[in-house]
Amino acid sequence: MDNKIKSFVLTLIGTIYITLGILAFYNAIRYSETAGILWFSYIAFFLIGLGIITRNSYLIASQINIILIAYIFWNIDFFYILITSNSLWGITNYFFSPRPTLSQLITLQHIFTIPVSLFSIYLIKLKRRDFWKFSLAQITIFFFIIRIIGSGEENINCVFENCLPLGIPFVPYPIVWFLAYIIMIFLTTLLLTKTKIFLEK
Repeated sequence: MDNKIKSFVLTLIGTIYITLGILAFYNAIRYSETAGILWFSYIAFFLIGLGIITRNSYLIASQINIILIAYIFWNIDFFYILITSNSLWGITNYFFSPRPTLSQLITLQHIFTIPVSLFSIYLIKLKRRDFWKFSLAQITIFFFIIRIIGSGEENINCVFENCLPLGIPFVPYPIVWFLAYIIMIFLTTLLLTKTKIFLEK
């Protein structure tokens, strides 16, 4: 791809993502509790946009680490309900209930954020492979902040109880939560760093 075209495409995508990220924060503040702005989806939305604008593949990859596998589950659940009209895991049931239009539009980013992010990394290329450090620091900080200021009713980022009908018997839920995210971050980092088209030559 021509460098000028590549630069234009990345700037356009980044600008759109930052704008939608700001709208997502506004939506969270208006329609949910204060901790709602700490949803990983909203944070990733904004930081991916910032990473694309600044051509910072480290920042983009750190967010993909956190959301990729979770988004796969989200999309499976979403399209299952869309096709069969039956609930699968209950993750996306909220989407099919009456909600503000802005909330619905922002929620749809779950469908296209991963392809757009991977495409952006393909264009920018990964210069570093230690982006997992930022991912781990982010989930750790957010976990404790949400446990302090959030509530079980909102269950931001599922820190209070499991969002999936899965678990490890007799293991405290916070340990399960951290284990799940560590595994997701490790697997996603492995995928990105072993895929040659994402790496700088």
